[in-house]
Amino acid sequence: MPYKRVIAFGDSFTRGDELADCPDQLHEYLFPFQYSQSTWPASIAKLLNCDYECYALGGIGNQWISWKIADKLRQDTLVIVNWTWFERFDYVDIETDLWKTTHPRHEDKLNHYFYRNLDSDIWNLHRNLQQMHSTISLLKQNNIDFVITCIDPHYSANFDNMRPPGSTVSTKWNSAISNLQEQVVPYIVDFEGMSFLEWSKHKQYPIGPNGHPLEKAHIEAAKYINTVITKESQNEY
Repeated sequence: MPYKRVIAFGDSFTRGDELADCPDQLHEYLFPFQYSQSTWPASIAKLLNCDYECYALGGIGNQWISWKIADKLRQDTLVIVNWTWFERFDYVDIETDLWKTTHPRHEDKLNHYFYRNLDSDIWNLHRNLQQMHSTISLLKQNNIDFVITCIDPHYSANFDNMRPPGSTVSTKWNSAISNLQEQVVPYIVDFEGMSFLEWSKHKQYPIGPNGHPLEKAHIEAAKYINTVITKESQNEY
C-alpha cells in the first residue's frame, strides 16, 4: 500500500551515528530530533517516495523506544523499529521528568548498584520481549505496517542456555519466555540470519571507530530490506 511517511525508531544505529551527515547529539533529550538522512531507514523512505521522520537517541533503551512509538502513532505510515540492546533500562527521573537510561558502561552509583543487584539476562529477556510484544500488538491493532529488526541477538535465545550453572531460578520462566518468543520472533526481520551490526561485520563493510556501520552498510541494508518489503507486499495479494 502507498505510504505518506516512513517513521523510524531506535538508538544510535537508527539515528546514524558516525555517518558523515549525522549531526552531533548535543543532549540526550533535546528536541527536535536530529539524525542522518543516509541510514537504511531513510533510504527506504526515498525508495518509497515518502517523507521521513526519525525518533532515535544514542544510548537509549527499548522502553523509551516502545513509548515513543505509541506517542507518534499515525495512519498511512510505514513504521521501522530497530530494537536495541536488552541490557539497557529506561526510567523517568521524578525530579526532572526526563527519561534516563541505565547502561553497563556508565560509571555512577546508580548504574553500579543496578547492574550488581537487580540486573540479569533472564529478566532482560523477559521484559524486552514484553515490550516488543505490546508494540507489535499496538501496530497490528491500528493496521499500521511495520518492519522490525533487533540489534541484540538475545531475542531468540534459549532460556535454558542463559541459566548459570547451579542456578536456582525457577523453571516457571520457561513457558513465559517461550510463549512471548512465539509471538515476537516471527515478526523480526534479520539480515541473512544476523543483526544489522553482525551482518555489516560479516560483509566486511566499514565500521566507525565507535562501532557503528558506515555508509556502505546502510546502502546495502536498504536494498536488502526493500526486497523484504516488496515480497511482503506481493504476498498480500
